[in-house]
Amino acid sequence: MASKKPILRSIFVLALVLGIGWFGLWFLGNSRGFKVENPKQKIDSQPITIDEYGGKTPRETLNLLIAALEKNNIDLALKYFTPELQEAQSHDLKKLQDAKLLADLVKTLKGIKNGKNLSGNRYQFDVPEEETGEIIAEIEMKKNETGFWMIASF
Repeated sequence: MASKKPILRSIFVLALVLGIGWFGLWFLGNSRGFKVENPKQKIDSQPITIDEYGGKTPRETLNLLIAALEKNNIDLALKYFTPELQEAQSHDLKKLQDAKLLADLVKTLKGIKNGKNLSGNRYQFDVPEEETGEIIAEIEMKKNETGFWMIASF
């Protein structure tokens, strides 16, 4: 039994030293502001300046979107979407751009003639199919706090 005592004492001292070391690293890391942050949380917590983009009318916002897409400027086009829709639309628009189908989307968007006011802050455009004129999609817009119209569903 006498020979096990020094081994147990060494293991205990080693565990104690490692524990104090890990605690010290944790304490120093937190006191200096080193935190691992979720990047999505960081984006969500940042204030979004939405007053710079969008139109004063739903039609103006649609025309701005069409102009950005005609120039293949997806980054600018995304600014006309509400913040919660931008990430999903980014993937979709880049896929269309890679497949060289943005021109078809622009042509379809230019074919939009009518829209309807859903409420004071919501507006909807009906997207017709080129050949038949049948409604194939709807684009809903919302007015933000600063009075600019942004695309809320596409």
